[in-house]
Amino acid sequence: MLDPYMTSGISGKRSRTTQVRHDDRLAILIDRAAMSLAVDKSAFLRAAIEREAIRVLEAQSRHVLSQADAEQFAAALDTPPAPTPRALDAARNYRRSVVHAD
Repeated sequence: MLDPYMTSGISGKRSRTTQVRHDDRLAILIDRAAMSLAVDKSAFLRAAIEREAIRVLEAQSRHVLSQADAEQFAAALDTPPAPTPRALDAARNYRRSVVHAD
């Protein structure tokens, strides 16, 4: 079970406020959920907001490919494109200018 008092492990003065307007249905839901965990509404809301913010940020930090996209990506990795004339020139210039220690 989530411990609403130990969600982040970061201590500090709680000086920030956020106002949220909601309807009676949500107020009842919040009250019931907080009571079921035996915490006050503020502790419940802080924990719920932190949990959801972390979930959203984690979900946004990676991209999940569909099966078709994953197959197309793997095929592209397996068959790299041929080097362009500009890339070939760059490689020749590099070989001419860099002395290899053999």
